[in-house]
Amino acid sequence: MEKSGKQGGAKQASPKRAPATSEDEQGAYQLFIMRHGIALDRTSPLASDDAARPLTPQGRKRVARIAAELLKLGYAFDWIVCSPLVRAAETAKIVAAVQKPSPPVDVCAALRPGASREDVLGFLAKNPDRKRVMLVGHEPDLSALAGRLIGAGRDANLEFKKGGCCLIEYDGLPSRYSGRLVWWLTPRALRASH
Repeated sequence: MEKSGKQGGAKQASPKRAPATSEDEQGAYQLFIMRHGIALDRTSPLASDDAARPLTPQGRKRVARIAAELLKLGYAFDWIVCSPLVRAAETAKIVAAVQKPSPPVDVCAALRPGASREDVLGFLAKNPDRKRVMLVGHEPDLSALAGRLIGAGRDANLEFKKGGCCLIEYDGLPSRYSGRLVWWLTPRALRASH
């Protein structure tokens, strides 16, 4: 397991280039979880409605760079699912625009702050043919979701920085506690992962 951040003195590690996939890997499922990019500060006069806070110009640039690095590493998505909040939807659209062809982007109310993690899994189960999926949402919900999906629960002590991402793999559709954490990276590590 590769992990970044300050927890336990772990060093940042670059993600490995995605292995070539074949049509024979019908059961393999990749779930990418990403926190939205840098958004307007809550104290900004333009951000009186938290749900409507957009990404900053710097936030858009950083998300585009992270998305380009993921593509260079060989990661492509069949589907991007995001929170209905503006900053998450903008992040999802930027990631989709970098992919060729662009995957569909759908909004999932269960990714809004404080919503049910079980509902996220139910939403994903509606499209079992999509096996390389990115979720875009918010903290602390994403850390709790990822920790639960890898069986670590609340004690995982994992945190997504803005633009941070992880990859969890499954042998079939995602379910509670059955995922394998492949990598967990800060935005800085993703932007510099050549």
